Amino acid sequence: MSEVLIDTSAWIAALRGSERRIQRAVDGLLESDRALFCGVVEMELLHGLRPRERKTLLPLFEALPYVQLDREDWRSVGKLRGELRAKGKIIPATDALIAALCLRLGVQLLSLDKHFDRLPQLRRYKTL
Repeated sequence: MSEVLIDTSAWIAALRGSERRIQRAVDGLLESDRALFCGVVEMELLHGLRPRERKTLLPLFEALPYVQLDREDWRSVGKLRGELRAKGKIIPATDALIAALCLRLGVQLLSLDKHFDRLPQLRRYKTL
């Protein structure tokens, strides 16, 4: 079984219980030790967490396998965003960083964000 990077949108849906299928997927990935975490997602989550949520969730985030961006990822993002812009498509820089990380590591991405669909080379984690 391959590892899966969980995007901010999926974490929010799971933590707030707004999407049962996403909540089940996140729970399953956590239970099977397949969930990955990265700095971009951590930054986005911490920005939106309430103080009581931080206290509860920070230990969970600390326990997750953490993957780092490297120079290759930054270069890939610049190239990727340039290619998309030339086609009239835009993807936020933070999400392009997440995509570059997934592509380099060869892992799937769990996300609710539709703009990731603009990247056919990115493997998306399927939920039921």
